[in-house]
Amino acid sequence: MGTRFDQVPLVGTGLAPAGDIDGWLASAPVRALVEAFSRTGQDHELARDLAAEKGDVVERLARLDAFTDRWDTRRGRERNQADELAMRPDQEELVTAAAEALGMCGGTRLRYDRYDHVLILGGLVRACLVRTAHAAQLIRSGQVSAGSVTALGGHRPFVGDEFELAAQAGAPELAEEYEAMDSGTRRAFGLGAPESVEGEESELPGGTWGVRHYRTADGMPLQVVAAPSSEPARRRADTPDSYAFFAGRVAALQPGERLLLVSTAIYVPAQHAAAVRMLKLPFGVEVDTVGNAPGAVAGMPPQRFTATKYLLEVRSTVRSLARLAEALS
Repeated sequence: MGTRFDQVPLVGTGLAPAGDIDGWLASAPVRALVEAFSRTGQDHELARDLAAEKGDVVERLARLDAFTDRWDTRRGRERNQADELAMRPDQEELVTAAAEALGMCGGTRLRYDRYDHVLILGGLVRACLVRTAHAAQLIRSGQVSAGSVTALGGHRPFVGDEFELAAQAGAPELAEEYEAMDSGTRRAFGLGAPESVEGEESELPGGTWGVRHYRTADGMPLQVVAAPSSEPARRRADTPDSYAFFAGRVAALQPGERLLLVSTAIYVPAQHAAAVRMLKLPFGVEVDTVGNAPGAVAGMPPQRFTATKYLLEVRSTVRSLARLAEALS
């Protein structure tokens, strides 16, 4: 048998997010990853301190963040432009087992059958089409009912193989994330023209925003949103920016409301931690995050994630948890 780990709960699904972070850091798969990629005595000491929950949680996360820099093959680029790490077969096996235990390979269960808001998170072109289709299927099949649906993306030009994938999906006219989210949402939910459109153009890289308002055949409100960046002069909007825009501009969140976020499984831990920080803590809502399994849609080939891709998202999770820990302190 290969390497196996017990499942590690998503941070923020329990009653005490701070305790969840401690548990995540001390978990067997996280410690095993540190040990497997350690180079120095300090690296091995980090693994021991994580196991013993030694030191302030913010300090432990900062040390782990610095450790994961060796896995960063993106270097500021989009995920589909990242290089692959050279790894031994035993390291690749360990990474895959750890990713499964950390919730990056699917299997997240829905806690409720009714959600006030379903949020579909944007990303690369494949995500814009697969996630919208998955959300529509959850609702169409009766697995969940929703008060409203919001597709959350941003104005990000395509890079790399996204143009080719869009053409394979029968939409060669697509060239940016927001249009892909809109196209995927209209296709998945059978929508016509929007009822209304609002937005603002900006010459800044992350300043432009837009909201297209639709209504499904049964009358459910649906929005496709391009969120602006919180640092518009420096970068495009990220996932926390989109959460903040949703809460501040699109929805009037009330304590106790239930939100279901739909993503791709590999990104669930990082995006869920960000949702706990940006939505659950300030507004008192309940947040669940689910990811569709990799698969084909509209002629695209099935998506496969390498060990390098999983390590990149472990790093993203560490960074998301660090921001959550700071908000809790």
